[in-house]
Amino acid sequence: MNRHIACPLGRHAHQFFFVNSNANPFAYLCPNSWAGSWARGALQRHWPVMLAHWVTALCAVVAAWCLVISPAQAQTEPCCSSHVGTGCLNQQCNDTVCQLDPFCCSLAWDDRCAVEASVLCETCRPVDTCEIPTSDLEEMTMCESAAANTCDNVPDIRALIPDLKLGGRAWSTETNRDVDWFEITLDSPQLLSIQMWTQGPIAVAIMDDQCPPTTLAEGVDGCPSITQACVPAGVTRVVVRSLLFENISCQDERSRYTIQASIAPCTLTPVVNDRCDMALPVGVGDTCTDTTNATTETTWLPNSCDEGAGLAFTHDVWFSFTATASGIFQASTCVGPTFDSRLAVYSDCGGDLLACSDDTYDGVGASAEFQMTCGATALIRIGGWGSGGLITLSLNSIATVSCACPADLDGSGEIDSADVGACLLEMGSFGGPADIDGDGEVSSGDIGLILLSAGPCDS
Repeated sequence: MNRHIACPLGRHAHQFFFVNSNANPFAYLCPNSWAGSWARGALQRHWPVMLAHWVTALCAVVAAWCLVISPAQAQTEPCCSSHVGTGCLNQQCNDTVCQLDPFCCSLAWDDRCAVEASVLCETCRPVDTCEIPTSDLEEMTMCESAAANTCDNVPDIRALIPDLKLGGRAWSTETNRDVDWFEITLDSPQLLSIQMWTQGPIAVAIMDDQCPPTTLAEGVDGCPSITQACVPAGVTRVVVRSLLFENISCQDERSRYTIQASIAPCTLTPVVNDRCDMALPVGVGDTCTDTTNATTETTWLPNSCDEGAGLAFTHDVWFSFTATASGIFQASTCVGPTFDSRLAVYSDCGGDLLACSDDTYDGVGASAEFQMTCGATALIRIGGWGSGGLITLSLNSIATVSCACPADLDGSGEIDSADVGACLLEMGSFGGPADIDGDGEVSSGDIGLILLSAGPCDS
């Protein structure tokens, strides 16, 4: 996930990315800015060399404004609620949250950042002190013994009994965090509610019993807080852990918590396109869906799809898309995503991967381009990182040629000199929309077909 700084110059916001420590921000900032363009024009008109030095100084001033002033301007919103932009008003809270979750100061101060602030920042906590109720039973693992951090290494799991208070200590060090596991077995779908009392930075999650697991719901501290999900029959696990990597010992009151479970009947709404063989047909445009109750397909992604945060792909749903044009299409989840999403495009169920994407838009939206030929079908898979919710799949044609009028390269509805020009620009290239005769190369034969087809597409 790249960090970026938006620098408003003139009428546009220019972005530059620090890809590595040797990146020169001036090389990214000034060439596209009005100052850089004006400087180049001035030099081309043989203005004095001193002008170039003045422009360099101006670029330095502009860069300093982007790097110093702009972040301060972003920190004008309260820390306790989500908002557009990065950072928050209280500097101590801002620094504390962003040390735990850099996303909040690099991309957006979203709902998760606000929840973290409510745990970590005094300014967001209620004035009244929380009283943690006495537990009926304690967790199975002795405090500060080796922590079971992964789903395939859980030697001690405490049974979760409805209406019984279970207590524990979620300790942490600078390199390790305690993870406490609980589980409950249900005969039918139930709304599982986990009430938690704690004064420390502690998180709770409701998960299935798979490994890796699918997170059905998650929440952080509270006095009390309630985390709930409609879970299916069978085994469901609840995980409690420290949010921070810092020295919080078992003697520290912040490590103490009590949880209590309750259940009530609920109905799990089935997802009609939960599997690849159940894919719903879609066309170009926006399609809204809800992945909350979707299960996780066992279709794995190749390592090439790892953009730095792993290959987890949960709560996924499927769509089928049949191309009515030939060329490049784009699939994205960048229209108001409500959770961290990712997508992948396949040639068929279990077929070749055509494209994959994660963290394209504000760290939560995905976008990928893929190539199709007339009449071909692709399977589009969208899901998240342990959670689901409302999401929009957007399909757009980027550079396509109509199946009914392949010589109309510019999509104007008429085959004319503009299409001849477009073909000439692609002359000698291999394949693509301009290869109208399909021989694998754009050549004079394709120019001939355009000339023979001149006129409106419907003629």
